[in-house]
Amino acid sequence: MREVFLVDGVRTAVARAGKSSWFTNVRADDLAAGVLNELVRRTGLEDKKDEIDDVILGGTALMKDMGSNIGRYSLIMAGFPYCVPGCTIDRFCSSGLQSIASAVSAISMGWMELIIAGGVQHMTHVPMGSGSDPNPRLGEFCDPRMVSMGYTAEMVARDFGISREQQDRMAVESHAKAHKATVDGLFKKEILPVEADVPLKNGGTERMIVDRDQGIRPESTMETLAKLPTVFMDDEKATVTAGNSSQVNDAAACVLVASKEKCYELGLRPKMRLVDYAVVGVDPKYMGIGPSVAIPKVLKHAGMNMDQIGLWEINEAFASQAVYCTQKLGIRDHELLNPRGSGISLGHPLGCTGTRIAVTLMHEMPDYKVQYAVESMCIGHGQGAAAIWEWVG
Repeated sequence: MREVFLVDGVRTAVARAGKSSWFTNVRADDLAAGVLNELVRRTGLEDKKDEIDDVILGGTALMKDMGSNIGRYSLIMAGFPYCVPGCTIDRFCSSGLQSIASAVSAISMGWMELIIAGGVQHMTHVPMGSGSDPNPRLGEFCDPRMVSMGYTAEMVARDFGISREQQDRMAVESHAKAHKATVDGLFKKEILPVEADVPLKNGGTERMIVDRDQGIRPESTMETLAKLPTVFMDDEKATVTAGNSSQVNDAAACVLVASKEKCYELGLRPKMRLVDYAVVGVDPKYMGIGPSVAIPKVLKHAGMNMDQIGLWEINEAFASQAVYCTQKLGIRDHELLNPRGSGISLGHPLGCTGTRIAVTLMHEMPDYKVQYAVESMCIGHGQGAAAIWEWVG
């Protein structure tokens, strides 16, 4: 098969969904259009957009401004030539990673040469679960309460012995890492500043350049998190709170995927290579354990071992599942585990997260002088995904 590379990537800041979201007055398709145009600008393809064979965007809850095949619609809003096609794919929490894997597959097979892959989610405009209509017979096949991701986080904590203290500690660490990375300017190169009318507490708006992630709370401590009530269950065993869970968010991200031949033809400099990719299914009741199954599978398929991986990005959908997975894999104390924060601090805009992590890895891997990294996440309704990245820049 042909050699395929990621050339560059860009993301918006991650806004915290809700009435106070910095992107509440920005549409999802406009966020996507913004990163598409910035990506071609960064890669010098502004006058060669017609060279792009396809655009693949991940997303979920595909309605309102997330609907109308946002993968194509955002292209139109970005002013791309009509000859450039686009599609949207949904693998829930890993949609943004699946879009990249799909692009790599198409190019490696020789069907295409140059693809923009990414993801977008606007959970302010389209809250998680919007339009969902669970089958009334679901209980015949699984625990029907698994439709609540918070319920599955509680089940992982209870049945695998993950304490409230362990969860809160991971949350405190996540916010501290993300805050330090922000203060040190480590996210600046990957974030496209977006001008937006940001809501004020008095009901008005203020024009703002959104160039940093909204949900980071450096003031988080074990003491402050311990005071938060549980949100998904309220019995004496409940441990999952808003403080040790990922946020709901608004964001977009994309990467340029190209064949080796196209890189040479257009003078593009490759940065990363997708070594291998795997998805798995698990009991939906324990949705969060997905990475602990997907990572061994992808490593085995690639003929690699844990010791070869220098950097781990394991998305923090919930601290309960992230603690369980990292302990199970023996990497809970790894010095480069989510070194700049993850879902609890940076946020988890479902369809975007997989691409957001890949964009962040583009900057982390050379900074930490790492050759191989793993990106992984659990996926709603009982799945997991994992990818192995190699730095080639």
